[in-house]
Parts: sequence; C-alpha cells; structure tokens
Amino acid sequence: MKKYFILFFFIGALTTKAQDKKTQNDTLKKDTVTKTKLLKEVIINTRKKMIERKIDRTIVNVSGFISTAGIDAFDLLGRLPGLRVNDDGNINLMGKGATIYVDGKPTYLSGADLAAYLKSLPTDLLDKIELMPNPPAKYDAAGSGGVINIITKKNNQPGYNASLSGNLGTGVYRKANGSLNMNYRVGKLNLFANVGAGSPKDFENASSLRRFLNPDGTPMTTLDQESEIVYTRSNGNIKLGADYYLNKKTTIGFIANATRNSVTERGENRNRIFNAAHQLDSSIFSANDANNKFRNQLMNLNMVHQFDSLGTELGVDLDYGQYHTQIDQIFSNHTFTPQGELLNKERIRGMLPRQINIYSAKTDLAIPLKNRIKLNMGLKISKVSTDNKANYFTGEELAEQVDYNRSNQFYYKETISAAYLEGFKEIGKFGVKAGLRAEHTQSNGHQLGNAMVADSSFHRSYLNAFPTLFISFKPDTTNTNQFFFSYGRRIGRPGYDRLNPFLSLVQRYNQVVGNPFLKPDFTNTFEFTHVFKEQLNTILYYSDLSNISGSVIRPMNDVYVKRLENTGNLQIAGIMVTYNKDVFKWWNADFSINPERIHMNVLLDDKRIDTTFFAYSFNWFNHFAISKSCTAELVMNWGGRSFSGQNTTKGIMAWRAGIKQQLFKGNGSIGISGSDLFYSAITRGKIINVAGSGASYKNRGDSRTVILSFSYKISKNAKDNKRLRDRNGAMDEQNRVLTTTP
Repeated sequence: MKKYFILFFFIGALTTKAQDKKTQNDTLKKDTVTKTKLLKEVIINTRKKMIERKIDRTIVNVSGFISTAGIDAFDLLGRLPGLRVNDDGNINLMGKGATIYVDGKPTYLSGADLAAYLKSLPTDLLDKIELMPNPPAKYDAAGSGGVINIITKKNNQPGYNASLSGNLGTGVYRKANGSLNMNYRVGKLNLFANVGAGSPKDFENASSLRRFLNPDGTPMTTLDQESEIVYTRSNGNIKLGADYYLNKKTTIGFIANATRNSVTERGENRNRIFNAAHQLDSSIFSANDANNKFRNQLMNLNMVHQFDSLGTELGVDLDYGQYHTQIDQIFSNHTFTPQGELLNKERIRGMLPRQINIYSAKTDLAIPLKNRIKLNMGLKISKVSTDNKANYFTGEELAEQVDYNRSNQFYYKETISAAYLEGFKEIGKFGVKAGLRAEHTQSNGHQLGNAMVADSSFHRSYLNAFPTLFISFKPDTTNTNQFFFSYGRRIGRPGYDRLNPFLSLVQRYNQVVGNPFLKPDFTNTFEFTHVFKEQLNTILYYSDLSNISGSVIRPMNDVYVKRLENTGNLQIAGIMVTYNKDVFKWWNADFSINPERIHMNVLLDDKRIDTTFFAYSFNWFNHFAISKSCTAELVMNWGGRSFSGQNTTKGIMAWRAGIKQQLFKGNGSIGISGSDLFYSAITRGKIINVAGSGASYKNRGDSRTVILSFSYKISKNAKDNKRLRDRNGAMDEQNRVLTTTP
C-alpha cells in the first residue's frame, strides 16, 4: 500500500501546472594507484546507487537519475550536493572555485565561455560526474575547490550497440532535446559516437532597487529596475572516436568532438529614476538584443601500453582544441520625462569575437616496486592563446561611429609546464600516499589600444609546488570503521577574459571591466573522513585561501562597474555528513548536510571587511522501486545564504520528482519528471558595502518544468564483457582508453 501511495504522490506532483505567463509576470582511472587500501572504493551498497562515495571523490551516476531528463550539464551541476553555480559561469565546490574536466581533461574555460559549453551538453550524453575537492597530484593544480570531472557515455561492448533518447516538455516555454549513443566493435577495433541536439527556450525575470546616497548618507536618487530576457537556444554536440587494440598490451585511440551552440537574447528593461523626495525624475526604456554563437573543435590522440602483468603502464595523450565565440549586441535606450516626452535616445552596437587555441601533451607512468610500493609520475605541457576583440559603435544604423572608449583587442598567451611524482606504501593497517606536483607558468598579455587609448602589456613567470598527502587507516577487516586524512595545495588562476582591461557592456546600468594586474590565489585544504559501515560518511575539512580574487563593485555616476580584484584571505571550516539507508526494500534514501563557518578578511574599495558568517546546504535523494520495471525519484535541494563581501543572497529550496517505466523487455523506457515543483527557486539578495550605494534584487527563471522522456536501446551480436565495462567505469585521465582485450 505504501508503494502505491508514493506513486500517487508522484503523479499528483508532476501534474502541477507549469507556471503560466501571468504567474511569471507577477515575479518579474580512478587514480592510477589501484589495488591498494588507500583507494579502495567506499560504495554505499552492493547495488549501484545514484550517489557513490569513494575515499577521494563523490560520484554522481547521472544515468541513474530520472528527474534530470531534458536539462543540460550546467543546470545539472547546480543541483548536486556541495555545488553552487551562477549565470556568470562560476562553479563552486564546497565553497571554493572548481576546475571543470570533461572525460578526464580540463576544459581550460571559465566564465561565460564555460557556461556556454556546458549548456551545449545534454544530460542524456553524460554517464557520471566525479566531485574531487582534494584530487591527487596527477591532476592539474588549478582550481582552489578541486576538480569536477564530467564523464560522457561510451559503449565498448562487442557488436553493434545504440541507444536513443528524446525529451519534450514545457515550463513557460518549450523544452526539447535528444541524443544518440552508439558503438560498433569488431575484432581489435571499437568505433563509438555520441550525438546530441536541443532547442530549449527559457527566460529570466529580474527586479532591483538601487539607491545612491550623498556623502552625508542622505538619499540622492533611487533607480527602480524591472527586466525580462527571453533566451532561444539551439545546440548540437557530436563526439566521434575509435580505439584500436594493437595487442593485449597496447591500445591507441582517437577522439574528435565538435559543439555548436546558438543563443538569441531578447531583453526589455524598464528603468525609473526617482529624486531624493522619491518623485519620478525620468524613465528609461531599454531593448537589449544579442545573438551569441559558440562553437568548438577538440581532437585527442592517445596511447596506453602495459609492460607487464604487475601494473607497469605508460599513457600518452596529445590534445588540440579551438573555441570560438561570436557575440553581436544591440543596445537601444530611450529616456522620457515624467510626462512621457522623449528626452534622449541612444543606440550602441557591439561585435565581440573571441578565439581560444589550446595545445596539450602529457604522459603518465605507473611503476610497481618491491615491498608493496607503487610510484606514479608524469609530465605535461599546455599552451593556450586567446584573441579577444571588442568592436563597439554608437549612433543610428546609417550614421554609426566607432566608440573608442569601449573598443579594443586583447591577446593573451599562457604556457604551463608540469611534472609530478607520487608514491604509495602499505604499512600494516595504514596506507600512505604522498605526491608532489611542480608547475611553471609563463603568461603574456597585450591590449592593443586604439586612437584614444594607449596600448598596454604585461608578462608573468612563476614556479609553484603543490604537495598532496593521503593516509588511510582500517582497524578491522569488516570495514565497520574506516579513517582517512588528506592534504592538498592548489592554485586558482584568473580566467583569460578577466585580464582584459577594457569595459564590457552588460546593459545600461551594469558594466564589467577586466584587471591585467590580477594574480592567482592559493588554497591549502585539510580533510579528515570517517566511514561507518560504508553507509555513514563524516568529513571534517578546513581550507585556507590566500590572495583570493573577488568581484568589486564601484559606482560610476549611475552605473555599477564590476572588476575582479585580489581582495584578501578566506578561511572555511565545515563538516559534511552523508548517510545512505534502505528505509524499506523498495525505498533507498540518501541524505547530506553541509554546514560551514567562513571567516573573511578582505579589502573592498578601501573598505576593510573582517567578518565571520555561516553557510548551510541540505540534499535529500529518494529512490523508489515501485515494481521490477517501474522506479520513481524524489529529490530536495536546499542551499542556505551566501555572502561574498558585497553580495549576499538568501537560501533557495527546490523539489523535483520523476517516474520511469521500462518497456520492451527492458530495452526501452518512458518517463515523466518535474523540476522546481513548488516554483521556489527564486534568487533574492542585496548589494552592500558599496561606496555611496546599495541595492536589493530578485531573479527568477523558467525553472518549473514538466518533461516527458523516452529512450530505446538496441544491441546486435553483443556479448557481456564485464571486465571491460568495469575498467571503463573507473575512468580518469585515460578514461576513454581501454588497455585490455577480452
């Protein structure tokens, strides 16, 4: 009876009507050290869970979720435990900025470029996501919050195999995407491909009240803003690859990936300016239109060779990537008197192309020694070059003039050379692994200038060492209690576009400017973990961040100008408790709670902020086996308030649910899912500690949706090959290469 009550609850929740327009307007490899006690998996249960926890990472099995159908990778990250995501492309893991990997490789992207790339990846193409707040030395040291590794699907079964999925739904606007995953393996050759495409549409409503003060603190003017932006997206992603097994010891592989993402923005803004007596002074109506195109081409050549059966292994990767962004903007502003008479009109057109080229080569060597000692070592070099252009024009279409105050071109080149060494040793019930990574960074930036602004350039060269330490202790053979300690040092380098010193126009009253003097920040993280009966995980952690970079807002007349600066230091002390329990045979629940104490000591525009505050998050995942062929899911995510010195936000809670029925003897399925069931994912916040100003705001998007999904898979002449699937399931830097043959 209980199972049918749960089913009834899901059907009732999912038939909740998506918000209509009226409601809307009201709101405006595994680490290569294997077979060791240190890296032995700590999986919650014998059957595959939605969330698995290992000693050095948390694994989210995306393909096991029902309620994530029809969304993209960017939206998915914002729903995972310990993660915070904003529209600027900033992704924080346990309170710190993380580096995004795809299939074991860094994307080298940040900000809007990263957000655009992740929004082109539908979740149907994803297999799992690894969250590593303190990764081993073989990973790049970039990212103060660690590494988030997004692993895409790849089939390697013999014969021909394919799976097709499609999603269609609605919120205020349509949601539609689909994907195809297939492979053909015969003899020593495995060919595989992933194809995804989508055409979703959504919106963002925003309202804000911005106050400006006189030097004596009395009111001067107030800016009341309301805006709506409608986004129409069209994206496609294709990944083609091949593995060729030369023999039982050597495999070579090739991967090519291409992405196309087009976003059309249509925005309307109403701005009303009030004087000190709160009387209407003027009104400005703005139309902001933009056509954004993002495309990339990525290629990889890889090889893995096993020298012996003891685990001596050499891996080599060669990569090339090109990212291209084209943004075409038109800003139109009309100013009216309180009586409705036109005072002024302004038109600004922007053309902003950007290109990033990436070259990377790396090699990893694993050597087992006597006395149960194993060494890992490797070398890597990466070269990145960017070309950013900003061409702005003012005036009517037939009488445009170059806006030299905004137009510029910025070149940036960066070379990082790295080497690492790490070793593992078992000592009784203890396992100890120590590593050291050294990275030398050389960068050059050149802003060309124009007829009104002189050019400028900078050069930096620095060498840093990044130690890591992992210790495990298992006092009993039943794994009733397990204890782990880890330490790591990491670096946070500024995004390429954030070093460009020129202004970037967001809208009439918001602009962003880069900072060529921005320096990297450094993080030291300590973690202590206790695992009880492989069900209850308790993690105590402490992170010390020095020279952190944060956005500093300065008013220029009535405009907020945001600039990234090195502001000071941050200390984070927290505890994350996770518990997985089979409440009944048909109900599995996974809980996580994460309170943090954060101490901030920063300098924001000559104002010292020395304060301590608390942050919280809670996640509750429920999986229900209604029958052998029918499963359901109910998820609650809650994130508490956040504070960054000048920006503070309230907590957000959202519920999502889904139900899926298998068809065609398990080869197909149909499901329905709903996100933000109570339409509670609303961002409310305040802008504080800004000289002579302050603001409050509220943002809401097209978050309450209902999605109908369908999937079907076919397999011809396929045989079970568990050993290969398991190896592929433990992907790391070499996750897409197989090193054994059946």
